[in-house]
Amino acid sequence: MTIAKALRTLLIAATVLLVVWAFIDVSVRMVRMNSEASEKGKTVLTVLHWGDTEEEAIVEKLVREFESSHPTIKVKRLHANDYDAKLKTMLAAGTPPDLFYLRYEDVAEFADTDMVLNLSPLIQKDREQNSGYAMTDEFYPILIDAFRFDKDAQRQGQGDLFGIAKDFTTMVMYLNVDLFKRAGIKIPYDGWTLDEYRDAMKKIRALSIPGDKNEQYYGGVLKTWPAMIRNLVWLNDGAFFGGKFNDDFTNVELEQDGAQGMLNLIRQMRMDDDSVYNPTGISQNEDDMFRRGKIGSIGPLGRWMTPQYRKITEFDWDIVPLPHRTQTVSNIATVSWAISAGTKNSDASYELLKFLCGEDGQIMTSELGLAMPCMKRVGESDAFLSPGQKPKNAQLFLDMIDKSRLAQNPRLKKFDSIVDSEMQKTLQLDKKTPMEAAEAIQSRWLKELESPLNNKAYSRVPWVKVVSVTGVLLALAITVLWWFARKEKLGSLDKAQERTGYLFISPWLIGFLLLVLGPMILSLVLAFTKWSAMAPLSSAEFVGFDNFIHIFKFDKDFSQSLWVTAYFTILCVPVTQVAAILVALLMNVSAKGISFFRTAYFVPSVVTGVALVTLWITIFNNDNGMLNQFLNLFLEPFGYQAPDWFGKDAEWFAVPALVIMSLWGVGGGMVIYLAGLKGIPQSLYEAATIDGAGPVKKFFAVTMPMLSPLIFFNLVMGIIGSFQVFTQAYVIRGSSGGTNENLMFYVLNLYDNAFRLHKMGYASALAWILFIIILIMTLLVFRGSKNMVHYEGLKA
Repeated sequence: MTIAKALRTLLIAATVLLVVWAFIDVSVRMVRMNSEASEKGKTVLTVLHWGDTEEEAIVEKLVREFESSHPTIKVKRLHANDYDAKLKTMLAAGTPPDLFYLRYEDVAEFADTDMVLNLSPLIQKDREQNSGYAMTDEFYPILIDAFRFDKDAQRQGQGDLFGIAKDFTTMVMYLNVDLFKRAGIKIPYDGWTLDEYRDAMKKIRALSIPGDKNEQYYGGVLKTWPAMIRNLVWLNDGAFFGGKFNDDFTNVELEQDGAQGMLNLIRQMRMDDDSVYNPTGISQNEDDMFRRGKIGSIGPLGRWMTPQYRKITEFDWDIVPLPHRTQTVSNIATVSWAISAGTKNSDASYELLKFLCGEDGQIMTSELGLAMPCMKRVGESDAFLSPGQKPKNAQLFLDMIDKSRLAQNPRLKKFDSIVDSEMQKTLQLDKKTPMEAAEAIQSRWLKELESPLNNKAYSRVPWVKVVSVTGVLLALAITVLWWFARKEKLGSLDKAQERTGYLFISPWLIGFLLLVLGPMILSLVLAFTKWSAMAPLSSAEFVGFDNFIHIFKFDKDFSQSLWVTAYFTILCVPVTQVAAILVALLMNVSAKGISFFRTAYFVPSVVTGVALVTLWITIFNNDNGMLNQFLNLFLEPFGYQAPDWFGKDAEWFAVPALVIMSLWGVGGGMVIYLAGLKGIPQSLYEAATIDGAGPVKKFFAVTMPMLSPLIFFNLVMGIIGSFQVFTQAYVIRGSSGGTNENLMFYVLNLYDNAFRLHKMGYASALAWILFIIILIMTLLVFRGSKNMVHYEGLKA
């Protein structure tokens, strides 16, 4: 046996052993984790939560204190940055956490689908046993109502209780006291009207020095994500929905005077007065500008900003009530601890829930400053009011409780997406009037409600039949393939080549059979179901072709995502391929040090993902980005400005910006083309020279035909890749704010439906439509290139 063969065998053996060891190690650890507590006869509870390092430490401390006072209970704490995905995975797998964070906005969905435990019987039992847990006396009443849900009336704020609030916050305005004093404005501790607010914003804006970027000040920042827009509309005596309790979700009232008055005011202060900062695209962060002393007021915001603002030493700041038309009013942001309906230890879970929401946890939360305590006596103590620390007017958070409301939220989370998209067009991009945006919201929302998916009753999927039919079809397909394979008689050499081919593709084939085929088949089945992925598969409902009917008839985002993706494909594929060929031609010359330049062009293609996008975000920044500053050197003399790539000019410039970003990775294609250029026989160029061909003629008569197989391959892969753009659009959308429909790529729309709107069945239908689109595009390219691709070894 040669040394090379021995090393190859050793490497293969080591790889196999490493894979086997990895599986064994993970399995052993899982078994150990699950059996460790049970071996000691303990009840094991699992809690899932989010939070920064300090909040995580609070939960950890509370859990360990609970274990010390309950020696028969073991608590496994799971912290997740991607909380929703983690919770969804655990629920769908049938292994839900015993306790988890439940947002107020999610109560209706979780309660109505029986994913959380009804706490009312446990509380009643607790009271009967005189355990001393007088919840209604300890907590602010609005926080008890926040996690009640009436299934019959489909209304929050009444009915059974499904969670106990762990913390909350009311909404206020944070003020730069020094800027207000410089502008000669009285600090509105006693409240202010919307007219007084607008006048104050103009006065602070007037402090700016024209032409001096370092001396630009804005009166304020108004937060305009859907929950804050709702609060702002309330301040002008408006509402989102009709009905006595604002829960008539078929009647959107954004076209009424109250809502229109506030929306027009926001738009005027941003567009006309230029007194309220209007961030579009990738621009300076609003919170950073406040921290740098460039913003007079910012809100509506809750207590969660306090820890960050306490680090400010350059100026004095405080909080004041939200400006209003007739009376100030606040939204409530709150999160509870809830118990999973699938818990096997409801009594132990309830004991842990009470402890986590108890006084110790409330005090620690108060001292952290991120939120307000739910217990009255803690809220009114120094633990929360923090004498000597900012804000000095901390009492305002508590005063706003009596002026707060609980918002009614429709079960369909699509409403917030629609509001965000349309409000961005009027309040940020100035593409629509507030009335046009309100009409669009009403139209799109009613169309959503008309869909059979949202008003039709379905039966559960008969999974036994589905699995049986799927198994029969797979067996039939395998039988047919085997029969065709047996029909063709192969010689010994062909059989050897066939075995070698299967050996080479075996890693992919094994991975496909074990890891891909099953999910593919399941996603095909799910494409005909309605399933949230927040409950076990057994809860999925069979909807037939209604998912596809909704996609083609009711979903505006589908057509928008197709347009954005097609626009990107048409631009990106030819531009990147031409760039890769040109760079390869440049790198094909024989020059000293050319290897360095080849490496320099290739290395950037290795840097991908979030790191790459973060780099480009700084380049495309509207205010101080390198690219816009460079472009303005040439454009400003002619009276033009560089585009707001992902803001006001995003309709036409967002996709070209991503194409520019894609040029960063042409080094990968360059290497392939460079290898192809090196493989072109020199004799062909010599023959072309004898025939009198010049450099251009040689390129099109020799180089291009010889590179055509590689061009064809890169073209197919480029088209497939362009239809799967996700990371760039996802990160930039988060940085530019809002939904930004000009970045609504197909896969991003698919992701939103699956993991943000919890419509996994619908997302599966979208995935299979994407598969069909890519398949058709690939077949068209194959057919179109039939007489255009030259294969040197192809037999006539």
